[in-house]
Amino acid sequence: MTIGQRLREERERLGYTQPAFAELAGTTKKSQIDYEKDLTQPKAGYLASIAEAGADINYIVTGNKLRTLESNLDDIDGFTVVPVHDDVLISAGHGTVLCAENKPTNYMAFRKDWIRSRGFFAKDLKVFITRGDSMDPTISDKEPILVNTVEKDPQDGHIYVIRSGEMTWVKRIQMQLDGSLLLISDNKIYPPMTIRLDESTDVEIIGKVVNSSKNFY
Repeated sequence: MTIGQRLREERERLGYTQPAFAELAGTTKKSQIDYEKDLTQPKAGYLASIAEAGADINYIVTGNKLRTLESNLDDIDGFTVVPVHDDVLISAGHGTVLCAENKPTNYMAFRKDWIRSRGFFAKDLKVFITRGDSMDPTISDKEPILVNTVEKDPQDGHIYVIRSGEMTWVKRIQMQLDGSLLLISDNKIYPPMTIRLDESTDVEIIGKVVNSSKNFY
């Protein structure tokens, strides 16, 4: 089956007509028809909208089902999907310019019981892709990292995604006595750097890194 055929299957499973499904996704009936005929490919924003309505995005895109057709919308076979932002460059190096586009480009499945056991909520989680080797061996180049966006209060020794102006980093944090943050690379060839976290600077902690290829909890 094609992406368009699986999209139509999911729409019909959820009980929507083409016009109704197009409306909830913020697109036109013509676009919906084109998607289902494989004339054009659905964009990330469209997929995010229909995911909120209960569509199985993983199945539509890859053909691998996260749910069985008879399961209800609250139980996706014990999994939930987390948005992947692989067009937002998170640097494990000297810093990378933050892309303007901030819509999910993909989705990654995580077990619901794993998320609950760590006190997380799926709505607060995002996956980013790192660039660079400054966090080796903890986090490798092009490795997905799971970030809890509600954990913004810096704790010594933990790893965070930090934005300063248009630059972003993934670094280990150490609080300084003057209130500044020391950003530490696990790869010791990269020297630490200091940034201030106050109202006079354009600095934001995007969230805490809670998982990569290894758990941080």
